[in-house]
Amino acid sequence: MSRRILIVDDEAPARRIVRSFLGRKPEIEIVSEATNGLEAAEAIRNLRPDLVFLDIQMPGMTGFEVIEAIGAGEMPAVIFVTAYDEFALDAFDVQAVDYLLKPFTRERFDRAFDRAIERLGSAGENGKIARLLAALPQTAPYLRRFVVRDRDRLFFVSAGEVIHLTAEGNYVRLHTAAGAHLIRCTLSSLEDRLDPARFVRIHRTGIVNVDAIKEVQAHFHGDYIVLLKSGERLRLSRRYQERLLK
Repeated sequence: MSRRILIVDDEAPARRIVRSFLGRKPEIEIVSEATNGLEAAEAIRNLRPDLVFLDIQMPGMTGFEVIEAIGAGEMPAVIFVTAYDEFALDAFDVQAVDYLLKPFTRERFDRAFDRAIERLGSAGENGKIARLLAALPQTAPYLRRFVVRDRDRLFFVSAGEVIHLTAEGNYVRLHTAAGAHLIRCTLSSLEDRLDPARFVRIHRTGIVNVDAIKEVQAHFHGDYIVLLKSGERLRLSRRYQERLLK
């Protein structure tokens, strides 16, 4: 079975080295290269690689923030690539996550690659990535921003700008004061990554930012209406009343 590989690094020479070392590997397909975190997040979502060579220090978005944007549960296997050992290498060793410290040899590359291939499909791999993220002080426990695509443009939307979220099949629509944006994920998977002190589920298909609520009004049959400061009205179903009203 062919393994799909994504290479992410803002330095062209580093990408060329990884591609060159992969050239001798059987049954692999390099599906794309990304030069920054935004491109990486988009490629991971759209191309679904099995393995990502992920740089840590990149302009605009670090490798850790890429994982934060995608979600550890949705991430493929990762080999981290870094030129810095100030904090990362000890954490990688403890959490048994593969890494390459630049400059690396072919032998070191082959060891990391072989371990990653062995772990593909392992139920515990995403858990290791999640624990690694939790151990790093610069990584926030909850999602701080979303990566949004608008035609051929990628940009960030801060979590604090989101007024409420609605499910649309395998997509979620982010509603902000500036407009709405569609991202590819499910509402249930996203809920676990949102700060529960700020975002609360109010319906099977909806989550609201509590800071955006003006008042809650009683409605028919034990339901409530959530009136937002923007003037929008959302239904609060009985199933989720206690979570919000308490």
